[in-house]
Amino acid sequence: MRYVLLTLLLWLTAVPSAVGADLARFFARAHTMTAHFHQVVRNRHGAVVSRGNGRMWLARPGRFRWNYDHPYHEQIIGQGQTVWLYEPGLAQATRYSLDRALGRTPALLLAGEGNIGRIFRVQALGRKQGLQWVRLTPRGRGQGFRWIDVGYNGIHIRELSLADEMDQTTDIRFTHIRINRVLAPSLFEFMPPPHTAIVQP
Repeated sequence: MRYVLLTLLLWLTAVPSAVGADLARFFARAHTMTAHFHQVVRNRHGAVVSRGNGRMWLARPGRFRWNYDHPYHEQIIGQGQTVWLYEPGLAQATRYSLDRALGRTPALLLAGEGNIGRIFRVQALGRKQGLQWVRLTPRGRGQGFRWIDVGYNGIHIRELSLADEMDQTTDIRFTHIRINRVLAPSLFEFMPPPHTAIVQP
């Protein structure tokens, strides 16, 4: 599920152009985004298997920070071509290369090299519960997920829903959203604390 979340974050920092006028405006206008998030993961039968919440920051292209505050502390920091997963409770930091951790598609998105229409099938899902929804389905296998649904209102992305290849569903709802705040570059920097075990898959 961590790889799936990384895919979501990388998708947010990419620049899709064929997913609806309002969502296209988000990517044209929103250079930074900060929000609180609440995440729920359900198994294939719909039973909740985990919940989490915290804060996120992103700066396009390619930088993000995702801090879990509950039920455990964990940080995911994206620094261009490197992603860190820091687990303070285990005193462990895992360093991922985008190509190795996520496959070529998210790296293409991050770098702006790919055409969204070639990478995803884009389907408008209409309006539901006050939000406009689109579904992105990868054209190919091995990406770790089956589809991403994006719920947005104007230039604000409010919800994300993703189904992985194990038929688990991750729903993420954003609140306290702020667009185009000036964010300190240090937010997206990570230096493992002393005595932290460094893992590089």
